Amino acid sequence: MKLRILLLLTLITSVSLLQAQNRQDRDPNLNNDLYLIPEIRIGYSFLDTNNPLVVSGATSNPYKTQYGNYTPLNYSALISAGYHFTPQYAAGIGIGIVRYTQPGATSLPLFIDLRGYFKDAKETPFAFAKLGTCFQWWKTFEPGTFATLGLGYKFFWGKQCMTASLGYEFKHNSNWTDLKAPENTSVYSLNRHSFCLSIGMILF
Repeated sequence: MKLRILLLLTLITSVSLLQAQNRQDRDPNLNNDLYLIPEIRIGYSFLDTNNPLVVSGATSNPYKTQYGNYTPLNYSALISAGYHFTPQYAAGIGIGIVRYTQPGATSLPLFIDLRGYFKDAKETPFAFAKLGTCFQWWKTFEPGTFATLGLGYKFFWGKQCMTASLGYEFKHNSNWTDLKAPENTSVYSLNRHSFCLSIGMILF
């Protein structure tokens, strides 16, 4: 009898400690209701374009370009707002500004933000997808499609909830004009493939 009572007390104590640990490990915001996440991001890209090698007729100052060999960078600031349908699944919308190099361009993406957290915890890996379109910033580029897929990690830095992630970004422009080309009449398609590192904050 004493042994049974001892085993029962041990089981109750273990369950209580486990529940207390689970409560301690949970995000104090409980991963529910609304969220707002600003992010900054840097990306390393490679291009896919039908822009050929161009040589101008001016022998004193020949113009050459071959964008297919470029490895441009991009810099962006994004902000997403949405709702936690469960502690592990959330969705919303986002906007941002992205600056590309080689060839230089600035785009304004508008996208759907989808997030899946692996655990209901303070610190947890997550997967994400941003799918949408980029609006035109200047006349060089027409609006194009925009998508980012990746994995990240949610963690706390002091009392501030943070995210760090690595993703693959795809940006497509059906038409863009090379302003450096002779008479600015050359129009090409352009795909930008980028690997992007992001740092963000979960504000609520």
